[in-house]
Amino acid sequence: MNFAITVLVTTYNCGVYIKQAIQSILNQTYKYFELLIIDDGSNDNTDEIVWSFNDDRIRYIKTHHIGRSAALNMGLQEAKHELISFCDADDIIHPQKLEKQLRLFKNENDLVFTDTAVFRNKKILYELKILNDMNIIKRKIALHGHFGQSILYNRDFILRNGGYNNNLTAFIDYDLLLRIFNKGNIIVLPEVLYFQRLRENSISTTDTMKKKHIIYQVQKNYFTKLEENFGISSNKDQLIIKGWREFFYGGKKTAREYWLKAGFKVWDLKLTLTFLLSFLPESFLDYIKNKRVRLMTEYRINKLFGKNNIQIIFNRVVEQLAAK
Repeated sequence: MNFAITVLVTTYNCGVYIKQAIQSILNQTYKYFELLIIDDGSNDNTDEIVWSFNDDRIRYIKTHHIGRSAALNMGLQEAKHELISFCDADDIIHPQKLEKQLRLFKNENDLVFTDTAVFRNKKILYELKILNDMNIIKRKIALHGHFGQSILYNRDFILRNGGYNNNLTAFIDYDLLLRIFNKGNIIVLPEVLYFQRLRENSISTTDTMKKKHIIYQVQKNYFTKLEENFGISSNKDQLIIKGWREFFYGGKKTAREYWLKAGFKVWDLKLTLTFLLSFLPESFLDYIKNKRVRLMTEYRINKLFGKNNIQIIFNRVVEQLAAK
């Protein structure tokens, strides 16, 4: 039996990039899909680019500017098929993404993720990998929204759990993930099948502070029940993860207080180094985090020692897009 999929793309003034996104979707080896594009009020040439494809698998709906969350909810309502996949309008997906994810999808509450590679221009900068260990996954979800757009899920399961939060302007996907991951069955396909574009525009200090405040508030209710929500039972582990939350999104002094209360040991090198780094200026730490220095360094080391060939794979994918 062939399951049909709706690939949902929301876009706002992404004309410079959307052609590659669309072509990467049309290049899928799995053919039973529709491409549903919700244009959130673009005033560039997005519509011209979409219509230039002249492909009957594409449905294009343009609305006034309602925001990404509302556009996603509109897409869920308009989708013809129960299974939903995503691609941001400035991103690229691997030709076998739908085919490989669908092999793993068995039940209505399955949430099938793949690994993601982040690129700028034609260069891979780093990878966002999901370790296939539920204890690690739960702790990652507690702190970060790095699972990205690689997900394949059942529309009705998402709608029953409230869909996307129209009150949020950022971390929309993370907010949804926090609400559904304990009700769903997370399945990880440990292969980079989603390529996320990192744009050139810089992030201002004001934007960084706003985003940290949003994610801190999104996490708030879940951190009151760490054992129930994330399986973190010991008092020490709860104090440590509360410290990490403060380090990333709250107050550095509060983070240190949590870690000291937890009685962390100096031979915990990662925590000790972070404790010392927390005394540095906020602007410097934000710069390191925004640049993903650790992930970029890890990727370069693996590439240097021949442990990573994702750049070669990405080059082939991009070449296929250019050939069309």
